[in-house]
Amino acid sequence: MKRTTSAPTWFGILRSTDWICSTCQQQARQAYRRQLHNVSRATTFSRGQTTARLDIRQHNAKRNVTSASSPIAGLTRKPILPDGPARTRFAPSPTGDLHIGGLRTALFSYLLAKRTGGQFLVRIEDTDQKRLVAGAEERLLENLEWVGLQWDEGPKAGGPYGPYKQSERNDIYQQHANELLNAGSAYRCFCTPQARTQGSAKFVLSGCSQNCSSLSSEESQDRAFDNKQPFTVKIQRAKPDPKRVYPDLIYGKIQPLKQNVAANLSDGDDEVSVSVADVILMKSDGTPTYHFANVVDDHLMKITHVIRGSEWMASTPLHYDLYSAFGWQPPLFAHVGLLVDENKAKLSKRSAHLALDVRNMRAEHDVLPETLVNFLALLGWSNPTRNDVFDMQGLIEHFDLKLTKGNTMVKFDKLWFLQKQHVARRCEKVRSTGDRSSLASLVDRIVEEVVLRFPQVKERFPEDEKLRDYCEDILLADGKMFQTVKQFVERNRYFFSSERRTDPEYLDGTRLTRNVDIVLSVLVHAAEREGLFGRGGPMDSNSIEKKHRLHAEVMRYLRQGLCNGLPGPSIGIVMAILGHREVLRRLQIEPKVGEGRYLEPPCDAEGSMQAA
Repeated sequence: MKRTTSAPTWFGILRSTDWICSTCQQQARQAYRRQLHNVSRATTFSRGQTTARLDIRQHNAKRNVTSASSPIAGLTRKPILPDGPARTRFAPSPTGDLHIGGLRTALFSYLLAKRTGGQFLVRIEDTDQKRLVAGAEERLLENLEWVGLQWDEGPKAGGPYGPYKQSERNDIYQQHANELLNAGSAYRCFCTPQARTQGSAKFVLSGCSQNCSSLSSEESQDRAFDNKQPFTVKIQRAKPDPKRVYPDLIYGKIQPLKQNVAANLSDGDDEVSVSVADVILMKSDGTPTYHFANVVDDHLMKITHVIRGSEWMASTPLHYDLYSAFGWQPPLFAHVGLLVDENKAKLSKRSAHLALDVRNMRAEHDVLPETLVNFLALLGWSNPTRNDVFDMQGLIEHFDLKLTKGNTMVKFDKLWFLQKQHVARRCEKVRSTGDRSSLASLVDRIVEEVVLRFPQVKERFPEDEKLRDYCEDILLADGKMFQTVKQFVERNRYFFSSERRTDPEYLDGTRLTRNVDIVLSVLVHAAEREGLFGRGGPMDSNSIEKKHRLHAEVMRYLRQGLCNGLPGPSIGIVMAILGHREVLRRLQIEPKVGEGRYLEPPCDAEGSMQAA
């Protein structure tokens, strides 16, 4: 009886498989090659480019496993980039978990800096102390590190323009507020919230009921320091010019919004509108508002490009006025559209199907960092290649400022497509290098879920390490179908439980005997009847078709016996993972000792026919 002495690459990482017939191993080898080819096509030609079929050996020799993008995809346009290195920043407020919209902004800023040979900064904007959440800052930084956005300057890293936390920079803001006061570009407002509500309509526009901007410098200082009257510091803004426009790298020009008479009446609340004439810069408690601290910090930290959400477009005129008041050159602004759902509503932190903060996407949905980065990069960026599957290095090589105007609709089907591609890529790397470290975290999660759902599996694998190896083999075999841990374990449940399906639909289509002697007898007689034995020359097309039908019936018998008829890896790979004893047990074949070996499984009869 013919045996295979050399196994394909995939079999080389499993336990002994010499008991599996040549036909099943050949089927597994072909399935492995198809998977390798399909991953390649999805990587390089996922947006529809057609090409001739690549030779597998040539592909294996040339393919770089760690790169998710390939020059073969080609560029469809010239990149839109600044002339020199960009110095960008991500400035989040630690008021909760990092939302994917914020992470996308951070990613765009990071990619622009790295593409141009610049620097990426992280700055914590915690001026609004009332909204801070304990532990949010630590989680935020950890999530940035997890996705691979390593900052050049900021918390932990330090830098020449620190501190990088606004609550530690109050003296700097006080100094710059005094500069504006001394230059007459700002004034102290002594109006209390109650007085503001009683002021005439003439002064409501500026949020000042007593015309504090007309106070002399001496009177303002006397009331502030001698009389100890509480005050805020406001910018002295010129009358708005409705014809003035502000440049933007995405939208071209931004026009100021119409003034909101009812806005800006609170004591420096960062959430109020900034479209009114005089805006608070320093609150009555001596801390800066978001807008003031933001402008001062961006200038002192030498930021050249600011990428932020389009909800901040209304703040742009105020920020330009602040730069003008100081006599500073403003950075270049690029406003990106919001992320919206299929109803065109702004994405909340939890949609109908997913928790959309980074922490929960990691914990609840097992999204890989490279999957999430890849997915977010494609939301609003006009990809210049014909390839949608990128790793971080590929994104750095191709990113530019060709970003879409308007909001971007998020469809999560793309997320799961990319998840499959990146898990398959990790599995391929393990198969080619033997280094299993990239799968360690996924395997740990799969083991947890398996033990939770199928506690009886511990009887078969009392040693944790053997169960872990078993789950790793399954992931390597079927990684191309991995979306989440729960989905993956459910899809491959027959590896952990051999309970027979009892649903009528399955039972009605299953009429298989479990007596191996009967099965073998039927197959042999069928083969003889179809004339598949004893042929010395080539078979005609009719005989080949009959042979294929018989082969399909054998494979169907094995899949129903081993996998409950469920889809999954090829039968040869399933048998290799289950092992000889488990295969015999599931097929209800009693192992018999004869001449030092077990009775061969039924597929060896089919293997004999192939070898005959």
